[in-house]
Amino acid sequence: MKNIPILILTGLALLLTACAAAQPVSETIPLASQTPFIIASETPLAFTPTPKLVVSPTATASDTPEPLSFSPILFRQGAPDRYYSFQILGGYQTGIWLDDEAAFVRMAFDHPHDLYAADGYLGQFTPYDSTSVAGPPWHGTYYVGSDFSESRPLLFGFSQGWKVTSRPMQDLSPDSAVYQQMVREWLNSQGLAQPVVQISQIVRTDLEGDGTDEVFITASYFKTPNPLSPLVELGDYSVILMRKVRGNTVITLPLAADVYHNAQAEPGFPLTYELLTFLDLNQDGVLEVVLYATRWEGHGVIIYEVKGDSVIEVVHEIDAE
Repeated sequence: MKNIPILILTGLALLLTACAAAQPVSETIPLASQTPFIIASETPLAFTPTPKLVVSPTATASDTPEPLSFSPILFRQGAPDRYYSFQILGGYQTGIWLDDEAAFVRMAFDHPHDLYAADGYLGQFTPYDSTSVAGPPWHGTYYVGSDFSESRPLLFGFSQGWKVTSRPMQDLSPDSAVYQQMVREWLNSQGLAQPVVQISQIVRTDLEGDGTDEVFITASYFKTPNPLSPLVELGDYSVILMRKVRGNTVITLPLAADVYHNAQAEPGFPLTYELLTFLDLNQDGVLEVVLYATRWEGHGVIIYEVKGDSVIEVVHEIDAE
């Protein structure tokens, strides 16, 4: 008889355990808040682009450091040289864009920096002042050596802890009739009555993180077969245009835009432009537009900051071969 209470208590414990296990588990699933911007007959994205903040893992949720006041913008494209060099495109310090020389004198050499590839954060590397072995700036362009020897298509370097934001990008068909007509009309407005429309690239992304995408169109045409020829003539052009929502309308804003009107072919050493990527380089949450430019015996990078309807060139580093 003394064992009966123990059996009763054991049964009650098992009953309570079963009831607890039967309770439903509540799971909160965040809803997507962004809707992609659709122009005319453009096909909607198959996914909803959600901004992602890509920050080097030096800051923690419990101990987030104050934003840094300065960072250089280091750049490498393609295979490295024997010093594993990065070009200094410029820098940013407390609201001011710096040129490459000003960024060079502010750099913390032999200290870890954050390294980014086209698809996000890679890790850390250490730049060093290579002028003692590689000589002074080459054609006025500043480079630094590094300990990162891997070959990557596109690399950027920043001060350790610099907040770098990127967002999804989508390539659209350059054969789109909507954008073919848009480029034709814009070239008409620039004085080309019968332009040959050649679009090489259309990309859409959300620069401001407001749920509305901007669309970027790269187009160029040169009558001379060699695209790197120094000659230009009437009808030649190389442009990158941005389609952006303003109120209830869509406007076209030129970023890089060279249109030629001379009747006879003459030396012009034209630049041909290509979109490289979009990154927030100054920690304000708005992506900058990074272009690559090539010409006869020269190449380099141009960066634009977009503020509302204003397009501002903040970096221009075109060096000779």
